[in-house]
Amino acid sequence: MKIGTPVIIFVGLVIACIIAISPISLSFASSSSSSLTIGGITCDKAEHFVTHIHAHLDIFINGKKFAVPSNIGIIPDNCIYWLHTHDDTGVIHIESPDDRTFTLGQFFQIWGETLNNSQIFDNLIDDNSNNTLNVYVNGKKVDSKTDYKQIPLNEHDEIVIVYGKPPSSIPSNYEFPEGL
Repeated sequence: MKIGTPVIIFVGLVIACIIAISPISLSFASSSSSSLTIGGITCDKAEHFVTHIHAHLDIFINGKKFAVPSNIGIIPDNCIYWLHTHDDTGVIHIESPDDRTFTLGQFFQIWGETLNNSQIFDNLIDDNSNNTLNVYVNGKKVDSKTDYKQIPLNEHDEIVIVYGKPPSSIPSNYEFPEGL
């Protein structure tokens, strides 16, 4: 038994209509859907430049430098968050359609990692350890009563997070490449 051309066309149209109204296809149609918004920051198809600044992040865990990975906040062939990295130098790119201040906590949310005043990643401070967690901005220690997640990301800030044993010296600035 052969299926005629009109039946094949009809079935094709029905499938196309189902796909067109499917919630799955709608969630991919918009790059700013709620599933691609983290901490009030959307993942968009293109970078924005109303706010276009860069900060630098160094992380030391028990005296050893931890490399901030490349492509934080970048979903290849899909979208890019307003806070992201392109390489593993620790440079945070802040490229937003809004003129507002972004925070270290928002960057960690996009990264999908934990940062608060008693934890970075899975490294906890507690009463039974000698480990500490400190943050420095441009070489100055941030008061431990400050919510570390609320530290602003300002143009050319050098932010250093130190868990446990500190490095031999705390970086106070970063030599940004020309153009950054």
